[in-house]
Amino acid sequence: MTNAVKISSVIAAIIVIVAVVMIVKNNKGGSREEVKDMVSQTENKQPENQTNPCADASQKDSNGKFKPAVDIANKTAVLQTSMGEISFKLYDQDAPKTVQNFVCLIQKGYYDGIKFHRVSHGFVIQAGDPTGTGAGGESIFGGKFEDELNPETPSYKEGYVEGVLAMANSGPNTNGSQFFIMTDTRTDLSHAYTIFGKVTVGLDVVKKIGAVPVEPGPFGTEDGAPKTPVLINKAIIK
Repeated sequence: MTNAVKISSVIAAIIVIVAVVMIVKNNKGGSREEVKDMVSQTENKQPENQTNPCADASQKDSNGKFKPAVDIANKTAVLQTSMGEISFKLYDQDAPKTVQNFVCLIQKGYYDGIKFHRVSHGFVIQAGDPTGTGAGGESIFGGKFEDELNPETPSYKEGYVEGVLAMANSGPNTNGSQFFIMTDTRTDLSHAYTIFGKVTVGLDVVKKIGAVPVEPGPFGTEDGAPKTPVLINKAIIK
């Protein structure tokens, strides 16, 4: 080995050692947890709709109407409850934004382990609130979203018949994650709740849940939380 090569090797080794020392010095006082937290904070700054197409509510068709950001066509939702299985046909044409919200929340596992917090005898069973109080829940979009109430759609014209799946709300355009299933047909219910599906299999299960004993609630002795919890063990999309 020539002297020139030896000198070059020594210089390279010195450069590597200096670089390592500088890195260690610059990181002094920063724990592994702090570094991890810095990475986490950077990742969290990404807009939700850039990392999760489900949360994208910005797309419009040529007529300016909501255009789903994910595939929601001809989907079936299945709720595997502690009292049996319920399947729904979802109305992606009548209520595309609501269906996108429901499909994406299910795929996220949002409804797994949630209970039916309200049973109103002869009327509805209601779920979708992780807190179980009837005051919680959120949409996949990160906030409340608007109703989809079009008098020209088949579901609107059919109305709130038994087996209908609709969004619960606290007023106009306050949809989140809560939904209800009609246990009986009610022609007196105003068109204030977005209909986005209907039971295809398991109406008997819906009626069984709708008949369980309840604790008296704010709407009377026949409307409240089930005395024995009824759970959605798992929700899936097919």
